[in-house]
Amino acid sequence: QRALLGDAHADVAETRVLVGLLRTDEARYDDGEREIRGGLATLRLARGAAHPSVARATAALGRVLEARGRYDEAIRASEEAVALFARDGGEGSAEHTAALGQLADAHYYAGHYAVADELNQRVLSATRRVHGERHPRVADVLINLGASLGDRGKYAEAEAFYRDALAILEEFHGADHFRTASAKTVLGRALVYQKRFDAGVRLLTDALAIQERVHGRVHPRVASALNDLGSAALQQNAFDEAEAHFTRMGEIYAVVYADEHYLQGIATSNLASVMTARGDDVRAEALYRAAIANFERTLGADHLNTGIGRIKLGRALLRQERYAEAELETRAGHDIVHAQASPSVSWLREAREDLAAEYEALGDAERAATFRGAASDGG
Repeated sequence: QRALLGDAHADVAETRVLVGLLRTDEARYDDGEREIRGGLATLRLARGAAHPSVARATAALGRVLEARGRYDEAIRASEEAVALFARDGGEGSAEHTAALGQLADAHYYAGHYAVADELNQRVLSATRRVHGERHPRVADVLINLGASLGDRGKYAEAEAFYRDALAILEEFHGADHFRTASAKTVLGRALVYQKRFDAGVRLLTDALAIQERVHGRVHPRVASALNDLGSAALQQNAFDEAEAHFTRMGEIYAVVYADEHYLQGIATSNLASVMTARGDDVRAEALYRAAIANFERTLGADHLNTGIGRIKLGRALLRQERYAEAELETRAGHDIVHAQASPSVSWLREAREDLAAEYEALGDAERAATFRGAASDGG
């Protein structure tokens, strides 16, 4: 195309956007963003801001920004794409619906769960209307709805969405496709959180093998499966196995993300959890502090991940008998998580138990009794 048409031609620009999306799927984010931005700039000049190809390129920009963890920018680009697709009666079209779904994704990763849920419900209805009940795009939305539930501790409800999505993807792509493997990963995660380790680990091991075959050993989808296998190993006291999974996960993210990304904080926090389980609270403390700093920079001080990190840090400090410091972290984490998650989620129960111990050690029997009672009744 370049030889025949030249760099400034709109057809070349459209292909650059497609190449950018491929690079994004390969986790080559610098290359992906450069190609998409270049294509978008040319399309605006060659075809005008209202052309459908500009809307598609704007949506592509939102996708690569989301993949890079730049969620505020991704939200702005996705909102622009939604508005562009809605012009001239395009609202409700397949492209408009896909852009809405991408906007929901960006809000989800930014921690705006209520906004993401509302958008995803709209996307689910529209996608079923356009594509029918058994289409991969329907499965994508079901997974997104399940993820929002799972993040807030509603694992059984999340499992139901994941099972529906996996059935659709297996019918459409087959059992060995990488998108099917991603559905196996999230379903395996939900099972592990419910202590159903045998079934969960089988799914996760299968998913890891598929992702490595398709994407190679260094890719975010591989790291995602490793994360959940590490969690399963940790919960079964297989500490060496858990450490190996979380270490490799962090190494993948260090290669993939040139800019700081919250997933690097997840890997660090999970590695700290292994140290906590081994009783190495000093090393755990340092890792938790690094993870929290990452979450605050990439997600914000009030994000759910930041709250969970502070609860974990509080426990490491409690076990070192640094009660005043522990109370400060545990209470802050408790308040962040309480505002966003189910009252019965495990992190809240554990935070209440730790707060009871901390207040008792600090001589505040009344507050200790309050949190001990809340821990026992799940309120």
